[in-house]
Amino acid sequence: MKQLSKETIRNTTIELIRKRGYQNVTINDICDACDITKPTFYKYAGSKDDLILDLYDTTIKELVTDPYQFIATDSSLEQLLYIFSKLIADTMSFGSDLFSQMIISNLKDNRHSFDMRDSLTKMCELIIRKAQEKGEIRNTNSPAILYNALAHLFTGHEVKWCINKGSSKDFEEFFLGLNAMLDVREDLQDLYKKYINN
Repeated sequence: MKQLSKETIRNTTIELIRKRGYQNVTINDICDACDITKPTFYKYAGSKDDLILDLYDTTIKELVTDPYQFIATDSSLEQLLYIFSKLIADTMSFGSDLFSQMIISNLKDNRHSFDMRDSLTKMCELIIRKAQEKGEIRNTNSPAILYNALAHLFTGHEVKWCINKGSSKDFEEFFLGLNAMLDVREDLQDLYKKYINN
């Protein structure tokens, strides 16, 4: 029997939701799958919504603690594209149903799922600054302003992706917006295509 923790319950819940859809998974289903009682569920998890509010935190932790992709390329722009492609890949793996529910939960009461995470913000601002210094990005505005705008552009396309029930075209449009917003050098503007289908 695996060790019981909020993380174990969360992972089981996410897998159930991926297979059946958010509305079709009950607390009883989660308890059965975890072999726990309802009081135990509420002790560890609080609610079904509480388990899906921090979907990006695991992705962000992986990004800031695994430098392989950043060492693998000298291009700062490509490092930035990798970060957003990783966020997109994880969003798509969770599915539009799960992300739609996370959005709905935050609309009812701001649960801070879409707040900027300091570790990722600092890393992206540094990458943008280096891309500006190399001439890969020609928009000379503050890296903090540019990253903030990119993060909100991404969230907008993510919401649109949920509304469209998972059309990957929405994320390709995000990369085109990134190119325009950052004023990416002409010879690098198709670089996102390396990541969009991964």
